[in-house]
Amino acid sequence: MRKLIAILCALGVAVLSTGCSGGSIYSNYRDIAELMIVQTLGFDSMPDGGVTVSVSAEGSSGAGSEDGSKKPKRLSASAASLTEAQDELQHYSGGLQLFFGHTAYFLLGADVLNTDTTQFFDCIERDTAFRLSIPVFAVSSGSASELILGAGDEERDATKLMHALTQELRLRGDMHVYTAAEIISAMDVNGAALICAVAAAPAGATDPDAGEGEMAVVPDGYTIIYKNKACGRIPAKLARGVSLILNEACPMTVSVGNAALQIDNADCDIEPVFGDGLEGLTFNIKINASLAEVKGGFDPDELAAGLEDAVRALAEGVLELEKSTGCDFLHLGSALEMRHPVRLRGAAENLALVLPDLDMRVCVSARLDRSFNLDLKETGQ
Repeated sequence: MRKLIAILCALGVAVLSTGCSGGSIYSNYRDIAELMIVQTLGFDSMPDGGVTVSVSAEGSSGAGSEDGSKKPKRLSASAASLTEAQDELQHYSGGLQLFFGHTAYFLLGADVLNTDTTQFFDCIERDTAFRLSIPVFAVSSGSASELILGAGDEERDATKLMHALTQELRLRGDMHVYTAAEIISAMDVNGAALICAVAAAPAGATDPDAGEGEMAVVPDGYTIIYKNKACGRIPAKLARGVSLILNEACPMTVSVGNAALQIDNADCDIEPVFGDGLEGLTFNIKINASLAEVKGGFDPDELAAGLEDAVRALAEGVLELEKSTGCDFLHLGSALEMRHPVRLRGAAENLALVLPDLDMRVCVSARLDRSFNLDLKETGQ
């Protein structure tokens, strides 16, 4: 009898406890037709210390939509703070509630990068509406607002262009697209990080169907961040060197003479050179490649040697920037300290102090794994 009474009391408490929410799990439900879903978010700094927030959003096909379309919406607002700018954007949303939970891309304008990125990364890190896995891009020249408001056309907005660009970079193996989490984590170690850079360019150069004056988004290397501001950049022609050194290289095609070679696998091993202290670094890069296309005859040994020269030039160009900027944006110190935790203790944070004096050598060995039995008679092989 006592057990039955206890069960009835427990059921009564459970029923009463659901009364505040009306007994529904949808008490916080919001109709998607009443939302403007932000997908690309841009930040810019203003000369007076204020900020500009720009968004490219998917409009509603329900309430608030006159023609039932879901054409992208582009909005921009300026205010003294990020929170006020976001509130100001709400005034231009046509009665729809701005929803940031589906943000897919962050863009930082050139003024932000050249002054101080702290405020913006702090917002990204603390705001519960954002995921830290969202990719971050640096606008190498101009503002994020100009790119978001001006790129694309009525059907293709900055979000669609950024999605296409991100997929292209991953498929081509040209660059690594860093997320907010990766950038914040890198800066926490030694203050340095890389951000994938983009720029606006005439769309007609690559798309014959583009309208007059239409702008596209193109990759523009990397922006180097040190102590919360830009201290240099890696041009697009050297961007592959970063992936090769950091073992992030995806399959990529390299032209050597009359042939196109596909790098299938790349491995970089960093060896410290000790004297009285750390005197240099040797980068041993091993490349496995295959012959994708050739015009006329070819010599496999000459192609391998040509590939080694091309890879060496990429790596040396990036390492020269590492030394000249005086910041360890490649985080070589972290890799060295993991391998030599006693002798190189503190290298993760302090390698930048000795970077200009280090002798850096790049040794590359390449092997053509597959030539697909192409005819070698023209070269006497």
